[in-house]
This record gives sequence, structure tokens and C-alpha cells, in this order.
Amino acid sequence: MNKMAVIDLTARTVEVGGVPEDLRRRFLGGRGINTHLLFHMVDEWTDPLGPENVLLLGAGLLTGLPWVGGTRCNFTAKSPETGHLGDSAAGGHFAAELRFAGFDHLVMKGRAERPVYLWIHDGRIEFRNAAHLEPLNSVETQNAIKAELGDVKIQVAAIGPAGRRLVRWACVMHGVGDAWGRTGMGAVMGSKNLWAVAVRGNGAIPVADPARMMEVTQAHYAQITGTKGFLATSNYGTLIRLNNTRTQGYEGGFNHQQNMTELSAELDSDVFLDKYESAKASCFNCPTHCRHQHEVVLRDGTRKRGGGPEYYGVGGWGSQCGCSDWRTILEAWDYCNEMGLDTGSATAYTAWLMELYEKGIITEADTGGLALKWGDHDAIMGVLRQTVEGRGIGALIAGGWMAAARDIGRGAHRYFDHVKGLSIECDDVRGHRAQVLGLATASRGADHLRSRFTLEEFSLPEKVTEKLVGVPIPADALSYENKEHACIWTENICAVADALGMCKFLTKWLSVGLLGVGEFRDAIEAATGTAFSVEELVRVGDRVTNMERLFLVREGMSRKDDAPPEKFYRPWTHGPRAGTRVEPEAYEALLDRYYAVRGWDRKGIPGGETLRALGLEKEGAFLADRREVRFVWNDAGKEGAVHAAAQG
Repeated sequence: MNKMAVIDLTARTVEVGGVPEDLRRRFLGGRGINTHLLFHMVDEWTDPLGPENVLLLGAGLLTGLPWVGGTRCNFTAKSPETGHLGDSAAGGHFAAELRFAGFDHLVMKGRAERPVYLWIHDGRIEFRNAAHLEPLNSVETQNAIKAELGDVKIQVAAIGPAGRRLVRWACVMHGVGDAWGRTGMGAVMGSKNLWAVAVRGNGAIPVADPARMMEVTQAHYAQITGTKGFLATSNYGTLIRLNNTRTQGYEGGFNHQQNMTELSAELDSDVFLDKYESAKASCFNCPTHCRHQHEVVLRDGTRKRGGGPEYYGVGGWGSQCGCSDWRTILEAWDYCNEMGLDTGSATAYTAWLMELYEKGIITEADTGGLALKWGDHDAIMGVLRQTVEGRGIGALIAGGWMAAARDIGRGAHRYFDHVKGLSIECDDVRGHRAQVLGLATASRGADHLRSRFTLEEFSLPEKVTEKLVGVPIPADALSYENKEHACIWTENICAVADALGMCKFLTKWLSVGLLGVGEFRDAIEAATGTAFSVEELVRVGDRVTNMERLFLVREGMSRKDDAPPEKFYRPWTHGPRAGTRVEPEAYEALLDRYYAVRGWDRKGIPGGETLRALGLEKEGAFLADRREVRFVWNDAGKEGAVHAAAQG
């Protein structure tokens, strides 16, 4: 297989070695191996923006192969936004090109004395000066590097001005619309004076059984393209969720104060397709061309082209910020991509500030003169520009919501909806019990891409879910019965998909007719010659999830951090399901059952028998002698682990 490179940015040295076979067997690649490396390379004292933090880049085990949907790789580090586990995945064409250039994993340490970018090509890694890129946005940076190196086929992962200025929720961009978005990986990259990674390769990834690989690929292609889910996703992409949440009454509105809104019917995916979509695009080797391209004439008359948008931004600036003007939404989307701002955090922070403004907790004296009225174009764009420029209210939120809440005071933290410090997404899933549990237990904080039981929304017959999950899952989303099993099934299959570099839009996470662990097994064996049983692959997902849990426990997290936002305990306000809420007693009982199935104690700490079964005794050794540690989210906005004296 391809190589792992340890890159010391301080010393400007590179050490190249193989990926140990044992590591492959236990964690596969991508998020899996990254999680293992991160646990062993940082600790609870590591400053996320300090040189001692590491930035890991890992391609999936099947990324770049002649298979369907092996497109993705993960950036992983200690998060500057949440203070704990940071990880983000993206598709496009970058990850495949990284493998063609000869590398599966990069471990980036230290801090460069001056801004640099890495030029990785055909087994070589070079340090290149990046200071001249300082005036450029993320898209311009990528184009400038391609021009400088003389090859338009080079694939680039780059930060924009937000990452260079250490906005704690900055992202890493690829192309015009692919983002390693959540948990602030762009800020970590900026803290290391690493402004881009450019890759180009002419190498081939070895395939153990090419004939079998072709058979598997053809079968999986037919399986994917024969489903209704494929047709819907190919047409609407993630914007299909915009329609679903609006019509089913859980779109989430005005910083989650409402479950439904009465915004204009213009806020509809068909309106976007008819008026603004200019083309569709696809990631490497993927038949589901779900990525939109758009063209819009902005308010000032400027004609703008861009990639996207995705549901996260449209629902966030839409129902959560009260805006139904597509021109505003697309301008904000493009600005975030160009500046390198995570749209998930951008929309959540803006909605939070708008609620604070509505309630009089902040005024124009705090906002740099912005009137933060719901849906207002100048308010939305003003918050984003102030953040990148480091002025007004943007200077506060650039340091993350916890620091901003500390400076604002007056109980501002109580209005920010998060799990483990990471903002929840725009929709309101309090009426879906497995999804609430997944949101609350997600390892990197509030998450839909590694813990949401999407199938809960389809009211599937119990005989279908029993065949899939192993136990019957009630079709009623409001039922708490067996939802712990649904959540764990989701977490495990998502962990395996991330370790393989597999897009979840092609998996049973989205639709029962798509690919599952059995199909993953067939592709792995054809590609690598390594045989796994279905049970062994599920155990890989379990191992990755438990490794991440150990990371969180070491950071001081426990049961108190596996809770949905406070607003979820309040009833829905609108529609036929008004009154729906998360019942505290029922949720706590569900969490107990989740812990029991996972093999964790009632505090959410993995047990010794569980760790032994997964081969994680070494990583869990600190538990026997662990200090009393707690992770604090409080009115002062203090973040991080607070340590008392060692036990005993």
C-alpha cells in the first residue's frame, strides 16, 4: 500500500515509512488510522493552536480505486473550536490524487517559521514559499498554485483568509465547494503556517484481484443506480432535506426557537434548481452527481458563479436566520467558501447573535453597528465580513462561541445550541429519538454524518430494520424503544465508511438499498486481498468509536456531555406535532441502554472487558489511574479540561 509521511514543519524534514499492517487491520485507514494517531500524539494539555498539536491527513483504504464512491479523506487534530476531538472529511478529487502521488497518510507537526505550502508529487514532498499567496482567497490560492507549478490537474487543499487569521471555526477548502468544514481544521492549518497542500501523481494503487474488483464495482454500480435514493440525490443533492424538513415540520427556525417557520415558498429546492442551478458535478468515481453549481446576479448587479450550495448553509441562513432570499444565501455561501469559513458554524453563530439581539442581550453598540434583524441581508453578510476582518461582533465570534459568550455575559451561553461545544445543525430532530441520541453521543460534537439514523425518517417496517440493525426498530420516530441499537448501528457503519473513504450518500446510512458492510467486505478483499467477515468490519467501527470515546474521557467528558441542547426538552411550537419534546426520564433511560450495549459504565466510560475485546487495553490504561477531570461549558465561556488531584 501507499506510504505514511511524518512532516516536521519546524525543521522542514520529511520521514517516509509504510503503514503497519496491524494498523490497517484494526483501523483500515482515513478517520480510523487518524483517530489512533491523534490519541497517541496529543493529550489533554495540548493547545489546539500550539505547535505541539498535530494535523493529520488520511485517505480512506479504498479511496482512489476503480470502485464507486471511494473519494474521501479526513483532516484530524485537536479542535480549536471545541477544545477536544477535531475531525472533518471531504470528497472531490483531492484524496484520490494524494494516493496517486504515493501517500495515504500525512502527519504534520510543529510550525513553519514562514508561510509554506506542501508540493507532493510522485513520492516526493517539497516545502514551497507561500507568503505571496497572502492577498488571495481560497479559490485564488488554489489557482495560483496550479499556475505556479504549471499543471491545471493539480489538486489543492487550501485555507483562506479566515484560516490564516486563526478564526477558530475556519475550514480547509478544495475547489469551489468542497470543504473539510467542521471543528476548525483550517485554523489548525493556519496556526502551523501551512497554507495549502498541493498533490499530483502518476502512480497506480495496487489491486490484489483486478478481475474481481471489476465484478464488484459493476455489481455495486448497478445496486446504487437502481435505487430511488440515487435518483433523488442525483437531482436534489443535500437540498432534498430542505424540502423534507419544511413539509414534515422539523425545519428548525430562528435559532431553534420554533420547529417550523412561515417563510416564503421561495425557500425551496425546486426554486433553486429552476432559477440558479447551472450544472451538476460529481466527486471522483461517483455516479451520484449530487453537487450543484450555481450562477446568480447579486444585489449589486455582480454575476457570480460558485459551487453548491448544500443543505447545511441553505437551512442555516434560511429558516434559522429567517432568510428566504436565494441571492443572500448564495452570496453568503460563496463568501464562506472563498474566505474558508465553515458554513455550519457560520450559520449557527449568526442565528445565535440574532436571537441575542432580538432579546436585547446585545445591541448595536456590541455588534459594530449591525442591526441583527432576522433575515436581513446586511446583517448576515456583516457578521461574516466582520469575522474575517476581525472587527465588531465578528472579532468576538472569531475566537469561538465560548469566548464570545464570556465577553458578552448576561447569560448569552444559554442561547447557543450545541453538543460538546459544536453547534447543532439547522433542522430540529427532537421528534426523532434515535437521532436525538446520535446527536448527543456523537464524538466530535453535534453531528449528522457519523451518528444520525437517517432511516428513522422513513417509517420503515420493523421487519426491514430488524434485518438491517439486528433488532426491530419501531416505525414511530417518537418511540424510544430499541433506538439505542439504531444509533450504535449508525455509528459503526459510518466509522467504517469514513475509514474506507466511502461517501455515505452511497451507503445504507441514506437508504436501505445502497451499500452496507457486506458490500464493503467484498470491495476490501478484491482491492487488498485481505479477508474480513461482516462481524470483523463492524468491530472496526466499534473500535474507532471506542478510541474516540477514550479521547473524550481523557479530555474530561462523561455522561453530562451526552445530552441534547436544552431547547430540545421544550415542546415544539407549531404544526400537527406541536408539544413534542424530549422527555428527560425517557432520554436518560435510553442513554443507559446505549451505554449498556456499548459496554460502557453509567458515566459513559468504556469498561475493561469492552476494551480487551477491541484490543484497546493499552489506550485505556489511563482509566485505572485517571484523575478526576471535568469538561466545563459555563457562563464564563471557559473551555477545556479542569483537573483535580489524582485519585488515590
